[in-house]
Amino acid sequence: MARLLVTRILTITAVAALLVLGTGCPDKSKAEAIKAANRGAKALSSKQFDTAITEFKEAVRLDRDNFMAWYQLGESYRAKKEWNEAVEAFESASRLRPNDVMLNVRFGAALYEQAVDRERQAEATRLKKKPEEVTPDLRGVNFDAALQRLEAAVKVDPNLYNAQYYIGRIYRDQFKDAQAADAFTKAILAWPRFGAPYIALGELYRRWDYPNEAIQVVSQGVEHVMENEDKSKLFYILGMAYFDKVEDSKAITAFTEALKLSKDNHKAKFQRGQSHFRMGQLKEADKDFEEFSKSAGSGLAALKGIAQKFRFQIAAKQQPGGG
Repeated sequence: MARLLVTRILTITAVAALLVLGTGCPDKSKAEAIKAANRGAKALSSKQFDTAITEFKEAVRLDRDNFMAWYQLGESYRAKKEWNEAVEAFESASRLRPNDVMLNVRFGAALYEQAVDRERQAEATRLKKKPEEVTPDLRGVNFDAALQRLEAAVKVDPNLYNAQYYIGRIYRDQFKDAQAADAFTKAILAWPRFGAPYIALGELYRRWDYPNEAIQVVSQGVEHVMENEDKSKLFYILGMAYFDKVEDSKAITAFTEALKLSKDNHKAKFQRGQSHFRMGQLKEADKDFEEFSKSAGSGLAALKGIAQKFRFQIAAKQQPGGG
């Protein structure tokens, strides 16, 4: 998630804690809950998530009505991508403040991630694979609860870019592409430095076989986005759009930029190898395929097999009379 949203949330937390402390509290357990919540907020801001969880759990044990402790407990679990626990914490917070806008953003996003994670786990079990090795088909997943929360948030403030982004993801997963594109566009307009909606919209345009539009969108993202990881993904999508147009020289340049920003963008290495191969640059292609096969994880096992086939073809072409 973007830093601005996190900063805003932590600021709200600190102010809320100070207000409660300033008014005084005759109930000793509530006072102790506030102290635990403040320790949790400090740990969360330092990314000490396990410590934060311990402190926030203590806070809500002492005071079940401490909204911010429940909220930040959900944030701590969200940071660890423990979606079931995040949803439970946000649900407890929602009982106290059902119309809180920022809670609805986080709660809706967590409900979405929980649904995706469950489907991924189920798919992995069916296929007898690791969860990271499967891409679940999400068209049949019920995202109604998540969408309800997110839409409630943007009804209050349409410029909540993260909520718009998740709304776009839900529509995209349901193959409601027009609605998805609209939501991603709203997210971009609300906060142009947020990389994820550029990436998602670029992928949508590629799915529609509109490479020129994909190039235009992700080029804007490259200009505005600052985070290296997101920027690497943008250059990857840019390279794929050029690859779709069989403009391999430009594709290679984009994939190279993606790899400069993130050496772990293994797909960029694989795709650059394909562009080199298509251009007849067999030595460069073989190097990329070899490095990809060594460094990519098990989640890219299928692409590793394809890379190996390319290497066999390259070896055959390099033999005398191999063409």
